[in-house]
Amino acid sequence: MKLPNHLLFKLLLAFWITSSLVLGLVIGLPHLQKSFDREPLDPRLATVLNRTAERLAETPPQQWRQLSHKLRHYQDERGREFRMSFYLIDKDGRPVFRGDRRLPREVRHFLLELDSYQQPMRYRFPDEVVFGPKEVQLNGETHYLIGKIRAPHQRPWLFFLMAHPGAFLLVAIAFSGLVFGLLAWHLGKPLRHLKDTAGALARGDLEARVDGDTLSRRDELGQLATSFNQMADSVTTMVKGQQRLLSGISHELRTPLTRLQLALALARKKGEDSAELQRIGREAEQLDAMIRELLALSRLNMQITDSKHPLDLIDVLTDVIDDAGFEAEQMNKQLSVTMPEHLPFKGIENLLRRAVENLLRNALRYAESQVSLEIVRQPNEVLIRISDDGPGVPETELETIFKPFYRVAEARDRDSGGWGLGLAITQGAVEAHQGRVRANNRTPHGLTMTVTLPLA
Repeated sequence: MKLPNHLLFKLLLAFWITSSLVLGLVIGLPHLQKSFDREPLDPRLATVLNRTAERLAETPPQQWRQLSHKLRHYQDERGREFRMSFYLIDKDGRPVFRGDRRLPREVRHFLLELDSYQQPMRYRFPDEVVFGPKEVQLNGETHYLIGKIRAPHQRPWLFFLMAHPGAFLLVAIAFSGLVFGLLAWHLGKPLRHLKDTAGALARGDLEARVDGDTLSRRDELGQLATSFNQMADSVTTMVKGQQRLLSGISHELRTPLTRLQLALALARKKGEDSAELQRIGREAEQLDAMIRELLALSRLNMQITDSKHPLDLIDVLTDVIDDAGFEAEQMNKQLSVTMPEHLPFKGIENLLRRAVENLLRNALRYAESQVSLEIVRQPNEVLIRISDDGPGVPETELETIFKPFYRVAEARDRDSGGWGLGLAITQGAVEAHQGRVRANNRTPHGLTMTVTLPLA
């Protein structure tokens, strides 16, 4: 019969095993200990009781206690000596000797375990053995003789738990922790792999999938892994299809746009240059710029899954910074740069260049006169700050300026250039390196863009 392999069954099985063992120990240990400690009276001890009873019968009552002291030492057939004590009780279990006002604890426990005075036995305690009783007729009355010999013996460690509840509780906790720890490991390993795979997929690794070990499981986690891989396949298909569609449309748009620009150039060469043709030319240039941005965004999405490799971040950005400095001179603006000579990093060169280039171009476009670039290495990350003294951005729109095709109406409209794709490209490139980018307004005016990149 095939057992079910569901999480509910596994949880119930672990709980059942743990609770059954603990309850079994609680209920079964006393019976097991009783059967281990309680034994029939062996011939040697029976002989000792018989001889002692005979000597008691021959001894006057006033000398019974002295006789008990004389019989304290016992030697077995191997020559080993044991300390022995005898106790004489009546049929009600009370001591006969006046000096024995209270029987030892072991003897009292022995009498409680005794089924009948007519059935002698021996009962083992950790350090002593109590045996008897032996019926003795003294002065016409029935008495019972019980012996106690000091004979330590090794008991199973389980019986130690019965005498020490604290140790029993620790063993129960340790066992339940072991069972549920193994169950947690059994369930947690595929869950951790699912989490890591989901994280890799969220970071843009469209090829991330759950491994075969998790898929081969026959419980709900295996079903979840299968559904996750199916979802990842669908997401990958949709994302790649969207990227191909965006790239294809952008390329297809360039063909009629090129023809339009060629027709405009021919018309101007023939001397036809009206206000309408000039307007068509401007719109064609803006359309060409937008298509270039769309192609750049499409290429960015394609490059997000590229593997990162060691590089020097300063060397990668040197050309971008030089070009920005040249543009700043042409615009009569000043670009100040603060950065170390070398900065080892692990990343994708094209994405890093495009991210910083977009931020620098935006800053130069909207700055009044000053733009600053600062690259700072910290213990676990790299900070890239680009600041300008332009009009800034309304506080309510600082988070939304990174959305594609979003432009701030007051400061960043179509006439100033741009289609709202530059910052979206920057954010995508930064997130491809598990970094983040944020915008903050400066006082009294201006904007600071801060890129934070983790050091691998």
